[in-house]
Amino acid sequence: MAIPGYGIAEQVFVGGFANFLQVYNLVITARILLSWFPQAQGIGALQPVFAITDPYLNLFRGLIPPIFGLDLSPLLAFFVLNVATSTTAAIGCEIPKDLKEKLNEKKTKFGQRFAGL
Repeated sequence: MAIPGYGIAEQVFVGGFANFLQVYNLVITARILLSWFPQAQGIGALQPVFAITDPYLNLFRGLIPPIFGLDLSPLLAFFVLNVATSTTAAIGCEIPKDLKEKLNEKKTKFGQRFAGL
């Protein structure tokens, strides 16, 4: 993921965190698919998947009650992960200098309108 910016540290941090969120999203997807097979919790090789994802999913299980026996809390968990991924990409984005000047001009004009009231 190429991020416009001047610093390599910024690219490494933002890109690395975005990659982490993508991998975590895949692990949660695997966890949800494994929940359809109750015997999967007894398999030792899959225990790290449950150990990594259950604390995060438990945050949302108390917010959304099960409907007809279906746990819908992963929907909220995926939404929060999507927001975090979008925010991470936005942090790495820089505003071009000419656009920044236009925004500052609009702010001052807006402030001058209400200063006279």
